Amino acid sequence: MNGVLLSAVQARHENRKMGPHPERAMAIDGRSGVAAHVPIVAVLLAALACGGEGPVGPGPIAPTPSPSPSGLPGVTPGRATGPTVIALVAAEPSAGATIQGCGSEVAGCAGRLRMTFRLVPSGTGSVLRCVGFLHAADKTACLQGRADGFTLRAGEPQDVDVVFDVAAQSERCHTPLDTTDLAFVVEGTIEVASRQEWAVHYLLAP
Repeated sequence: MNGVLLSAVQARHENRKMGPHPERAMAIDGRSGVAAHVPIVAVLLAALACGGEGPVGPGPIAPTPSPSPSGLPGVTPGRATGPTVIALVAAEPSAGATIQGCGSEVAGCAGRLRMTFRLVPSGTGSVLRCVGFLHAADKTACLQGRADGFTLRAGEPQDVDVVFDVAAQSERCHTPLDTTDLAFVVEGTIEVASRQEWAVHYLLAP
């Protein structure tokens, strides 16, 4: 009992020395091992700032992933620019195929490759035309396919079928030819104009 009274007297004496707000005067003293009288709110804030757990609500909801620019085997999405998401959704023949009977020039393969692209615009605007380019290793566009213009409306997907029926008249486009990449360009107003690239392989053979 005497020890309890003595401790109470000592505590009152210390509080008088520190003034009317002891929680402002005391700090954690690593040398003496005396813990500070820090307000509960400050302790919680410090814990959260340091990565500690506090009485918080449910965590943030993970963002919804963007549409994949290609779900086809043998096709690897590359660089993309512009506000319209462009996905390669179908190819005939499929990526990695050998297209035979083309003769000595790529022109003999014209019209034998067809692809479908899905456009998902974030804005509304006019498309002047769409152009697909199939490149050789040196980036020469040896085959092209085109589609006429139309209107894209925000949030409304639009499929575009393209037949690669235009061959470049270039000495770099002789067969046999390995293609390395594909580009699809939406030409139009700033609200929809975009470009998407993919790594894709075809062998164009004599």
